[in-house]
Amino acid sequence: MLLVGTGYLRVTQYGKGWEFYQHEPIFWLKLTLLSVAGASSFFPTIIIIQRSVAQRQQGDQPIEPMSERLAARMTSIINAELLAILSIPLTATLMSRGVGYMEGLPWQAGAAFPALALFGLGFKYVKEALYWQESPDGQ
Repeated sequence: MLLVGTGYLRVTQYGKGWEFYQHEPIFWLKLTLLSVAGASSFFPTIIIIQRSVAQRQQGDQPIEPMSERLAARMTSIINAELLAILSIPLTATLMSRGVGYMEGLPWQAGAAFPALALFGLGFKYVKEALYWQESPDGQ
């Protein structure tokens, strides 16, 4: 939330201003990457919370170890999240230099991509985590 809050202030108060950023496709790419990173965190977070609750309910008895299939899924999602996060500084640099600036780009067109990424991937990952089923052989 701190990242989003300071980013908002930079866009509206301290940076080049909303008039510049709304016409910058790289700005919208940066927000899309942030949305992907945020939505990607839903799956591992839900799984970890579910496992924590299960551990509390079982008391002293340990819960089953995480399956290889679940660990591989979490690893791939976390790797995608890290790639998105690590790409943000590059987009910030390109954006601040005005690379790709398009005067005629309506902000609504740019805002569609971060919104779709956040809500689409967010829904996908929440649903996948809540309905995760291990195959019968444990893999």
